[in-house]
Amino acid sequence: GLGDVYKRQALRQITHKQTLGEHLKAGGIIVWPIGLIALASLLIIIYKIIFLNRVRHNTGKYMTRVNELASKGDWDGCEEIVRKRKGEHSPVNHVIEAGLNAREEDRETLESVLQESILRELPRVERGLSVLAIFGAVAPLLGLLGTVTGMIDTFRVITLFGTGDPKLMSGGISEALVTTELGLAIAIPIMLMHTFLSRRVDAIVGEMEEKAVGLTNIIQKQRRKSANGETSPGAESRGKVDGRVPDGAIA
Repeated sequence: GLGDVYKRQALRQITHKQTLGEHLKAGGIIVWPIGLIALASLLIIIYKIIFLNRVRHNTGKYMTRVNELASKGDWDGCEEIVRKRKGEHSPVNHVIEAGLNAREEDRETLESVLQESILRELPRVERGLSVLAIFGAVAPLLGLLGTVTGMIDTFRVITLFGTGDPKLMSGGISEALVTTELGLAIAIPIMLMHTFLSRRVDAIVGEMEEKAVGLTNIIQKQRRKSANGETSPGAESRGKVDGRVPDGAIA
């Protein structure tokens, strides 16, 4: 009877393996902007992961090396590191350069210069994260828009033809469900990656600030040594000749 026909049709629908293309096609025109958001987000995420890994590596490697050279008073070596990497426009290099150029200033000024240089580089380090946040919010809204348009089409079909043939309504219902599914499926990983990258940016900036404070302390220590006229142990030993102490010196 008629009931058996509907059962066989339902069974065919359940057992039919829908391809990805068919699944996306069922979502209607809203699938395209959702797909563009997914592609753009993927490119931004790949770029940011590579960029932040490089910045973190440079922060750990070059700022540590500069601090080691500065603790020995080797300012020429510090400036050589900055000079070799000047063409890369690295955020870390700009911070080091600002600190070395202001090493003759007092501590408060030096700290302000380093903090200002870090804040100046912050937008470049964070670039792209706000776009990811927007994409993560827009994707489910586009899915909701597809749901609304799909349901409108469904009710229009019901108004014109009634509910006698479920196939007439399946197109609008598919569009309503598929777009919501795609919007959520894309928004969830985007928001997770946005959180991950934001934490990574915070860690990098914190490390840069830590190294900048270390550089400030080293510069101030070197200045105090120069102001006190401290000499190396080799120079002190050369001041004595045959066990005699030079005039004006205290044995």
